[in-house]
Amino acid sequence: MGEMERIPMSHVTIVNRSQLFAAATAISAVGFLTIPTPAQAHPMLPLAPACSQYSFPDGDWPILMQNIGSLVITTHHGANAAGRVTGKAVGNVTSGGIYSGGRNVDFTITFSDTRQTRFTGTVGDDGLVHLGVANGWDNGGTGVSWDSTRPLDCADAPPPAPAQQPAPPAQTAAARLGVAVNGPTTLAAGQSGIYTVNLSNSGDTGAPVELYVSFGGNLQQSGQVTPSGGVNCEVINNAGGTTSVHCTVPQFQSKATANIVVQGRGSAPGAGHLTVNINSSDPGAQFVQKSQGLNVSIT
Repeated sequence: MGEMERIPMSHVTIVNRSQLFAAATAISAVGFLTIPTPAQAHPMLPLAPACSQYSFPDGDWPILMQNIGSLVITTHHGANAAGRVTGKAVGNVTSGGIYSGGRNVDFTITFSDTRQTRFTGTVGDDGLVHLGVANGWDNGGTGVSWDSTRPLDCADAPPPAPAQQPAPPAQTAAARLGVAVNGPTTLAAGQSGIYTVNLSNSGDTGAPVELYVSFGGNLQQSGQVTPSGGVNCEVINNAGGTTSVHCTVPQFQSKATANIVVQGRGSAPGAGHLTVNINSSDPGAQFVQKSQGLNVSIT
């Protein structure tokens, strides 16, 4: 570099130290008064986990040397340093890489004038080297500060993929049987009411079905039993005066429905009840609703 041009003393303005101090104090005071009140603080977002093993990127990796200029190193992906150097000076990376836990950079460039410079530094969490040191740039003088301007790549293994959940077991095809009953819950003594029993199979297969409609208390079976949907029924008179209706279906098909209409008479004022219950000889049959009852008040 050429010598610095001398400036004539006649163009130099000498400022009193007290004047400089007074001016700086005034500027500081104005700056202090104009600082806006900070907005309400927001919680900081969590930082991504720090990388434990950095590597050089493919392509140009530029670095900036303090008071000197920039160098561009053509690198290849990996922890070993290599590549052509261009920019402020020309040369090649001849040794080194990223060591000691994947964050310490240490490599040597041999320039075209045979000068060798060793570049050392530590990679920050942003992937950049800040305030590294280049020793040997001026042939044994003090080190020169340098910074990288392109982040290094993170070579950590990707996190393991979440374990795949096993598929739910396939549902076995089966009959899904249900029964329900509706009708009057209040009868006058001597009066008969009509009760409808609904039978259903929402499953994927058929099954044999057995159904009981039981009368108890002051409610007695009376009149005709009217089944539908291939259901066969008979009236059974039990010991003690109670009656029931017994119905069967040899094979109640999938998605089928059927109705059984029965009649019940109030024999005397008091409480009566009607209960329906379904069963099947198929051990794989399932029951959506196996039984239901109605309490009937006889007045």
